[in-house]
Amino acid sequence: MPQSKPRARLFVGQLNFGATEDDIRAIFDFYGHVLSVNLLHDKSKNRSKGSAFVEYGSTGEADCAIRSLHNRYYMERDKPLQVSYCERSELISPFGWQQALQLHQENSANPPPPDRSLPTPAKRLL
Repeated sequence: MPQSKPRARLFVGQLNFGATEDDIRAIFDFYGHVLSVNLLHDKSKNRSKGSAFVEYGSTGEADCAIRSLHNRYYMERDKPLQVSYCERSELISPFGWQQALQLHQENSANPPPPDRSLPTPAKRLL
C-alpha cells in the first residue's frame, strides 16, 4: 500500500456559520492547491461550528495562506479569520512553528505547535 505524502494542515477559526466546504476551498485555493477541507459541524445546532481544517501539500502554500488571511480576512463575522498550523500537522515551517507558539503564548486555549523532539516530517523541516 503506497504511503501518502505528508501534508501541511491548518486550523481555521472564525468562519461564517453558514460557510460550506466549497466556500472555504474557494478562499484557500487562491494561496495554493487545497488537498482537503474538513468543516467541523455542531450536530445539536445542525450548522457549522465556525471552524475547519485545510490541508496543503507544502508549507509554502500554508505559510502564504496564514500570512494573507490570519487576522486580516473577515467572513461575515465581527472577528477576522484565525489561521495557524494544526497541532497534528505533518509538515510545519519555522515560520509556522513560531506563529503557533506565539498564538499559544497569547492564549493557552490555542494549542502549542508540534513538539520539535518528535521524529516526524515536521522536525526535518526545522
